[in-house]
Amino acid sequence: MRVLTAFLTSPHHRRWMAAALLLCASGLTQAQTQAPPDDNGAGDPPSRIARLSYREGDVGLLPAGEKDWGDASLNRPLTTGDRLSTGDGARAELQLDSGTLRIADDSNFGFLTLNDQLTQVELTQGTASVTVQGLDDGQSYEIDTPTVALVIDQPGSYRVDISEDGKSTRVTDFAGHATVYGEGGAQRMVAAGRSYEFVDSSLSVVSINDIQGGDDFDAWVDGRNQQYASTPADPNVSPDIVGAQDLNQYGNWQNDPDYGQVWYPASVGADWSPYSDGHWSYVGPWGWTWVDAAPWGFAPYHYGRWAHVRNRWGWVPGPVGVRPVYAPALVAFVGGGVSIGVGGPVGWFPLGPGEVYNPWYRASRGYYTNVNVTNIYVRNNRNLVINNINNRYNYFRDGRPMPNERYMNRDVPHAFRAMSGQDFVAARNARNHMAQVDPRRFSEAAVMPRGVSGLNPVRASFAPPRANTARPLPAGGFQREVVARTPPAAGFGGRPVNVAGAPRMAPTPNNVRLLNGQGPGMRGANPARPQDFSAAQPNAGPRGNAPAARPMPRGDNEPAAMRAGELPSARFARPNAQPRGENNQPRPGVSFIPSADSDRMRGQAAPGTLPNAPRIEPAQPQQARQDNAERFQRDNAMQQRQDVQQQQMQQRRVQQQQQLEQRQQMQQQDVLQQRERMQQQRQPPDALQQRQQMQQQEAQQRQAMQQQMQQRDAMQQRQQMQQRQEMQQRYEAPRNNPQPQPQQARPEQRQQQQSNHEERHPAPRRDDQQR
Repeated sequence: MRVLTAFLTSPHHRRWMAAALLLCASGLTQAQTQAPPDDNGAGDPPSRIARLSYREGDVGLLPAGEKDWGDASLNRPLTTGDRLSTGDGARAELQLDSGTLRIADDSNFGFLTLNDQLTQVELTQGTASVTVQGLDDGQSYEIDTPTVALVIDQPGSYRVDISEDGKSTRVTDFAGHATVYGEGGAQRMVAAGRSYEFVDSSLSVVSINDIQGGDDFDAWVDGRNQQYASTPADPNVSPDIVGAQDLNQYGNWQNDPDYGQVWYPASVGADWSPYSDGHWSYVGPWGWTWVDAAPWGFAPYHYGRWAHVRNRWGWVPGPVGVRPVYAPALVAFVGGGVSIGVGGPVGWFPLGPGEVYNPWYRASRGYYTNVNVTNIYVRNNRNLVINNINNRYNYFRDGRPMPNERYMNRDVPHAFRAMSGQDFVAARNARNHMAQVDPRRFSEAAVMPRGVSGLNPVRASFAPPRANTARPLPAGGFQREVVARTPPAAGFGGRPVNVAGAPRMAPTPNNVRLLNGQGPGMRGANPARPQDFSAAQPNAGPRGNAPAARPMPRGDNEPAAMRAGELPSARFARPNAQPRGENNQPRPGVSFIPSADSDRMRGQAAPGTLPNAPRIEPAQPQQARQDNAERFQRDNAMQQRQDVQQQQMQQRRVQQQQQLEQRQQMQQQDVLQQRERMQQQRQPPDALQQRQQMQQQEAQQRQAMQQQMQQRDAMQQRQQMQQRQEMQQRYEAPRNNPQPQPQQARPEQRQQQQSNHEERHPAPRRDDQQR
């Protein structure tokens, strides 16, 4: 090992890698010139995928068509035929474009069908939760269990539990409406706020209870839903991009004049580049698929393009108005190990904006166009991009490289990565096993039109091996039977014969029984083709909730469908019934509804007496129509009540949130007031001195005002004295001519006389005053 490491890091090894990549380029060009694929889209892979977005504890993965279990990796894509198994205390979360699936501990889960219209899963053991945010026209979810099949064709939140013996299934409806299907065409609609437990596939025995509380799994599901709900929908990306809700948490968006809105990851090193920290896994039918190690590493590696803008790597998503098509890795490969064996080098770099992606698996012209045009940002002329894609497909179909092709990211520092073919197929981390090569030496190496399709996968390519101490898992998959309303599709096998042929299909699961009485059936191997975006058509509009045409399901209070030859029975619920033992008796804590057989046994007369034969008459057509009308009215009334209850719950939540905010504001105000009081108490001596000075200044001001008032009073008194003196001098009798003094007048008369004198006599002259 030390010798090999020294050889890989030596200058001689770099020259050997350059020469080997050039030889691989010429070898792959000749090896991939094979028969062109059919152009009818029959063998195209689906455009939808599921992502393992969260895992905790022991989570085992059984890839489609394989018999050996491996370890499930974060960000690993899942498709038809893949199965998961969780151990004690483990949990897993799967993200899709329109919903989220979560698995509790000690559960067995698998994908029976995953295409553009249907998400069909099997739950043979344990507990699973499904939250559907929105559905396009014709899309639906189906959860198949050992007892019933749950079909969801509108947004809602549901939980499914399987009993330990697998003989009963409990469906809990938290929000929305769904339909449970059973044997013989039996079906029942489930309503929000209730839990339904089915003990057989006939749906004749069911226990209905209101939802009361929850467990730790419900709390975990609610927490995850609230976490996603708190992150608003990003207007920069299409809502159908899986994993886009993680981008705002681990990066930021910036507007670029050439590429529009660009997302830049945070907390990455200077030598970091896309497709550098992760491993390559083989996932059918796409083949080699990049699985990134970053928690946000899904959407930017399977949709859009990467650009190097101002010495930073940024992700450029495709158009927002169209539904994107999933791709295993949007890179260009150089090398592949055909000419020099398994140990040959493999190199790659990320595709830039506007550059055409060449799949390394079978692809028709329609798929080739859609997978490119839905992931390329176009600023002005989209028709120019479509014409370029059509021209490139002719070379891709013939297995020929495009002449004079230039790539913008090929010469960017740290963009080109390479590793040995042995490490590549062993699913080893690329960063830890990166070959030390000089990208300038590969400027003349041609980009492979079919990628690394010549590399054959090994056992570790499908899933990392499990630890020797891990719990044992059943070889080949689950053995417990489940019932299904829709025939499952054939899984995609992981080992294709050649690149030009259709992907190898894995056998249909043999543990699925159709509810129509047939054995295990297989849906056509051709998944539904995605919408043709050659004309760049936008989405038709918001996702609709129009369910597929089906018989009217019965409500909660309607009787089960009668079997042939069965008489009407008086079925009733006994909520207070005591727990009983075995022999088809009710279990403790479960409401008991007697079956038709027990009703008939109870209705038989005692020996020696004749039973009262009921009179049975055929129902008239008018009565049947009335019954249907009444049933329809009951269903509508029940749905209206549920809608009103949901609105009331939302209003209560809003009021509670407002009250909580008011309480928080009051608490904050109290805290601020307490802080102010504490600051006043803890004021320094300087503040006290300032207050004393202010008080002294106020006292001085008051004294000054009093002095001013006293001065004004003294001045007024002096003026009054002067006036009195003048009046006395003016009316004083001359000394030489004494006048007889008048009689003494009263004070009122004296004042009046003074006033009269003031009005009649002018002021005395100056000489009179001197005399």
